[in-house]
Amino acid sequence: MKETGSDEGYLEWLDRGLSKVPKTESRERLNIPSVECVVEKNKTIVQNLNQIADLLNRDVKHLLKYMTLRLAAPYSEIGEGRYVFKGRILPKQLDTVIADYIKAYVECPVCKRPDTKLSREKRGIVQLVCLSCGAVSPVKSL
Repeated sequence: MKETGSDEGYLEWLDRGLSKVPKTESRERLNIPSVECVVEKNKTIVQNLNQIADLLNRDVKHLLKYMTLRLAAPYSEIGEGRYVFKGRILPKQLDTVIADYIKAYVECPVCKRPDTKLSREKRGIVQLVCLSCGAVSPVKSL
């Protein structure tokens, strides 16, 4: 198919327009590592929670608060990004809690993508704002 002058002009305008669109990092597949933990007597030491929170683009304190409520186990920080939960918690349980956190506070309920952020409205309502589709959904505050 032969291009005419108007087709070339259109393609030129299209290329110029596309070059001005900001590149966004697509995280369609969210690869979260398994929780690295050590169980000692009646406590569980989690070692990579900061890394997981960074991958989720969330504050580690928010993730810890959710985990504390779900596991009914208080935590304390022992430095170097390591946290101790009281009680024997299996790694599989920790992975399940983090998967539930992702579903509730990271994944967009409309398009199912993880490109979201949490924002707080004036009235104290926490909202999940999707950077991919633009949806705004209320979430439970912790």
